[in-house]
Amino acid sequence: MSGLKKDQLALYTKDMYKAERETYKEIETKYDKVYSVKTGVKGSGDKVTQLLGASGLVRHTVENQDINFRAPVQGWEFLVKYHTYSDGLTLSKEAVEDTVKLGNLLKELAGTWGKQVRVAKETLGALVFNKGGDLLGEWVFNGTHTGQTDSSGDMMYDSEPLFNLTGNTRATKNGGTYYNSIASLTLNPENFETLYNLHVATNNRDERDIIVQNPCDSILVQAGADRFTAERIFFTPKTQGVPNSTLNDINPYYGIIKNIIDWDYLNDTSSPFYIGKARSSDFQFHERQAPEIRFFRDEVNRSYKASIDIRIGILLKNWRTWSRGGGTSD
Repeated sequence: MSGLKKDQLALYTKDMYKAERETYKEIETKYDKVYSVKTGVKGSGDKVTQLLGASGLVRHTVENQDINFRAPVQGWEFLVKYHTYSDGLTLSKEAVEDTVKLGNLLKELAGTWGKQVRVAKETLGALVFNKGGDLLGEWVFNGTHTGQTDSSGDMMYDSEPLFNLTGNTRATKNGGTYYNSIASLTLNPENFETLYNLHVATNNRDERDIIVQNPCDSILVQAGADRFTAERIFFTPKTQGVPNSTLNDINPYYGIIKNIIDWDYLNDTSSPFYIGKARSSDFQFHERQAPEIRFFRDEVNRSYKASIDIRIGILLKNWRTWSRGGGTSD
């Protein structure tokens, strides 16, 4: 085999794309069940400025009372940075020209990249939860990108960790104080009820501290025993009673949680559980660039090079979307 022609390079590249896509789909991903996935985004990142808008309707006490007009008030700024992930491989001139089934070799290579693309997305998505209680923050929360500096650095937009405890409350724009994490909880019916009440009945407030619904339809757990515990709690029919109890009470938790997501990439050693709204528009996974594969010849040393890169990022617009039971805060 002499040097490959351009049309041969293009054909191999096309086959590599197909192999990457097929391998990517072999195993179910979980990040796209937790986040709302956005494609077609542009630039090195993005910024969304929150407008608080109206503070509530005023009841008129007299006829012909004037309407009170107010300018919208700016809330928080939400930023996302698009991170680039890449890999590359060099094949010597001799290796390529002496390989009988070069196409098979490249397909196998692209297949491993398909797996690694999946790993990169899963790892980034889970990092938000694994490091959500870190008091020093983590890079995944830093939305600084070209032309925009994230004033909260490695923290959430309000300069607090995503999951904060009662001893470290966060403040709304109106001055109310809140938390969304309870230490030392393990998954059982009573602890779920405690966290659920915090999520839907305490944190059901907006930045003006006005009551708004804070829905909860999903639970995230680490792969293993908590998956079975969650199924017993939420899928045991009402008529069979409270799970793991001798009481004859109906099971009040049946049907509250629609999605049990056991995520291999959750790795907090204290095995927390998380409840919240799946695929909320306030938790967005941005796919800035789909996998881009290149197979080309390096004219300097006549070797052949294959490469892949993607660009992804996470935009978080509401700490209330998920609440945590247990977990590490350090």
